[in-house]
Amino acid sequence: MKKCFDIFAAAALAASATLFAVEKEEILPAPVKALDFFKTGLTVVRRQITPPEDGKPFYFSGEISPAYGTFWIFSDEAVTIAAKEETVLTNNGPLMADIPYYLRFKGQQGRVWFKTDLANFEETLKWLASGEAAEQFLTVPPPESERGAKTYKADGVIEGRSGQDLVLRLANKAALRIPLESVTLVSGKEDQELKKSKIKLWRVTGAKKPFFVEYLTSGMTWAPSYRLELDKDGKSYLSMAADLRNDFEEIKDTDLTLVSGQPTLQFKNTSSLLDLRITPESFFRSVGWGFEQPIIRKLDYAKRPMNKPAPMPGAGVKAKASYGAAKESAAMDVAMADEEVMVEEVVADMPAAAAGFADTGKEQGADISYVSIGKHSLEKGAAAHIPCGTAEVEVERKAEWKIEPRRYLNGVPVPEYEGSGVQTLYDTLSFKNPFSFPLTEGAMEVTEGGHIYSQSMREWINPGQKVSMNLTKALSLTGKVEENVDKKAKVVKRRKKIDGENVEGFEKKVNGKLTLHNYRGTAAKVKITLNVYGELEKFAIPEDKLLESKDKENDLNTLRERTWEMEVPAGGEEVFEYHYTVFEAK
Repeated sequence: MKKCFDIFAAAALAASATLFAVEKEEILPAPVKALDFFKTGLTVVRRQITPPEDGKPFYFSGEISPAYGTFWIFSDEAVTIAAKEETVLTNNGPLMADIPYYLRFKGQQGRVWFKTDLANFEETLKWLASGEAAEQFLTVPPPESERGAKTYKADGVIEGRSGQDLVLRLANKAALRIPLESVTLVSGKEDQELKKSKIKLWRVTGAKKPFFVEYLTSGMTWAPSYRLELDKDGKSYLSMAADLRNDFEEIKDTDLTLVSGQPTLQFKNTSSLLDLRITPESFFRSVGWGFEQPIIRKLDYAKRPMNKPAPMPGAGVKAKASYGAAKESAAMDVAMADEEVMVEEVVADMPAAAAGFADTGKEQGADISYVSIGKHSLEKGAAAHIPCGTAEVEVERKAEWKIEPRRYLNGVPVPEYEGSGVQTLYDTLSFKNPFSFPLTEGAMEVTEGGHIYSQSMREWINPGQKVSMNLTKALSLTGKVEENVDKKAKVVKRRKKIDGENVEGFEKKVNGKLTLHNYRGTAAKVKITLNVYGELEKFAIPEDKLLESKDKENDLNTLRERTWEMEVPAGGEEVFEYHYTVFEAK
């Protein structure tokens, strides 16, 4: 059957309508007020339900699929809530008239009447329908004035709406984009067969006051990004942003909280019996109970109300729900490894919250981290990049040179290290987490003067914890290691008993020299870690100046490690000499 839709007559109709009806009982919305979510998509959902004033039973709709053991009601009343599936009609009666024409006829062959004041537009339409214009797009501008505008018609498949235009695909695959304001009439073939679908409804009794439901499901995912800006106006700054992906449902003006940590979540992948898509058998099998347990078909809290939230808002009062212990019980996070980092120091004082971050009112850094990023709206299937905040940070920058032993454990020289060679140094940064919450595992970009210097993965960093990271190869610093047996020193023949066997060899004195050259225009601080197998003679760096001193005992040769710092002047060179005795086995 052909039907026409008069645009002017329907201008006052709503763009969409509620298509579900349950006799004598009202369907109410259950808006999502807050989402706490983890990297892998686990999401704690908080919905608010406001009952009708008469206190009669009512329904609210929502595809609520909680993980087992995580669905809870927060009310100071004896509230009963039960899930059911209701078969409803989606195109019955006059409700079809409420559906916008570009949805009613989408995908159907139809005809569109529209107005334009373009000259010779009939010729343009003929050209667009020709083979020459195949797969071309033509956008019709709206008429500048009603006077002089003419009405034209075009046939094709109505593809729907694109921005503020109606898209009509012609037989030759060309497309006509017509401003919605210019469309006067649309005709098309409607499917008159009644369409039915099932929707999950939740029946509520015993509620007169607003209440919340909270549960764990999946759908919202996030990943952090960090940017460390060096020497910006003489200071350094650490910024955080969150990349979000919403596979949950459309959210509007919803409080979002990013969560990190490694809690135990035994049933995070087990659907509750409230999820009507699973069978009781599969549920009991997944929790390891067998099939002898009773099946719970509803939740009844008449005898045992849950934690009471703060008073709900009255006229002019802003809602501020307090979830108490339930907030703690919802401390659930991704089963993703936040690996350890190289820690230099942990300070006792907790830094203040950084500017730009919302204050969650919850202690941060105690194994589970909640970071509020405020209210946001996001369509289902959409992604968003949300800058979260920036804090000033003190950064220490130095080069590091780690020198491996030039000899094996048995004292024999390592062939590839014989002679001398230029060594690789790395520029490193160290800083303390300036935020009042941990930095969770994520990529960190380092820039200087607006240019990218490095990007690497940073693991969990507690508030106030100091971490070191490589920035780049220090190509403007060169280091050279030279080790030679002292020909003037006496070589002593010795025998050592190793695991009950005699090992013969020689004790030799080795002279070593480190040469550092700085090609930069400024002085460079270099942290040096030297490793040798043997017995060091009096070291040129006093004990109180050594940053670290380690010895690993062994029957053949002890591994000696010494760490200290040197400053090399701009364009200058520094030389450091050391000496040790090594037992070289035959």
